Amino acid sequence: MSDVVNTPARSVADKVLALLDALASADQPLRLAELAEQSATSKGTCRRLLLELCGQGYAHSPGRGSYMAGPRLHGMAAAVVRHDPLGGVIADSLGALARATGHVAARLSVADGRAFVLAIENPQQIPVPLAVGDELPTTVDWPIAGDAPQELAAFPTRSTWMLAAAFTEEGTGVLALTGFTVLKPQDDQAARLLDSHASTLREASVSQVRHAG
Repeated sequence: MSDVVNTPARSVADKVLALLDALASADQPLRLAELAEQSATSKGTCRRLLLELCGQGYAHSPGRGSYMAGPRLHGMAAAVVRHDPLGGVIADSLGALARATGHVAARLSVADGRAFVLAIENPQQIPVPLAVGDELPTTVDWPIAGDAPQELAAFPTRSTWMLAAAFTEEGTGVLALTGFTVLKPQDDQAARLLDSHASTLREASVSQVRHAG
């Protein structure tokens, strides 16, 4: 475990957020020891925080010593999705991109120097190292669709690549295509498709804002 566990430099909020992040990304209930390790807190502190989170509904204990995301955390996630005016349209675009290119299509949220995967369409079940909730390093210079043809970035791993295109004016919403290096597009068709979908969504986004105003 890290040397910084429970040091004064880590606030209670930091520890709680680390626990919520671990609970949200788990696909099955986690034991106390696993959560303590993932959140870099001692078992005693982890237990106390989990009891509070369970009491508030952010965590749930389906069995003695195991924990999972609670109904209040699910409700918060549902509220965010409900207030996304382009959610359905973006989902349609991801599905169309994945089917047309044979690659994995994803939606990214980029803000304040951080990027997270919000949605993935992978109808061919390509085993790329990308999952909903993953944080991607923003230090990587992702190739932009409109700049193609060019060498696609070897990212998230050396055996995979990612091509990106922003669909919001500020660049906080991004569509991306990911695939194996052995399956790199032979021409710029995938880039043009990605750029086209991003441009359509960008126009729809601007229209939504004007309508709301």
